[in-house]
Amino acid sequence: MEGVLFQKIQRLKEETVYLKANKDRFIKGLRTSVDIKKIVERSVFLCAEMVLDIADLIIVKKGYPKPATYREAIYNLGEFKIIPEDFAYNFVYIAGLRNFLAHEYLKETIPTLEDFLNYKMADIEKFLGLVEEKK
Repeated sequence: MEGVLFQKIQRLKEETVYLKANKDRFIKGLRTSVDIKKIVERSVFLCAEMVLDIADLIIVKKGYPKPATYREAIYNLGEFKIIPEDFAYNFVYIAGLRNFLAHEYLKETIPTLEDFLNYKMADIEKFLGLVEEKK
């Protein structure tokens, strides 16, 4: 499990670096380019999915029961003091973001993607820093 956890953390770092490096281009083209919209949707979905996978792996590795839902996984990280509880409470949106991008494909995603690129990337970086300390 340690190898898988390490790989997922590294992959999340790569995706974060990619999104940050291309943020201006993505923001500029998100409303005019179908290609950019699809790239950003997939990349943001992967970030959310990897966060949730990492949360599950850490919880199980530490001997706690496997969470039943994505939201529970994030809340449990706080409850078990793996990340600060207040951060977990605020970061639980990541589960909803993942579900939105996976299941609500008929809804407009651009405002959500812009919000993520502009304001939520820092949460991913903070999450990475916190779990690397505790893994």
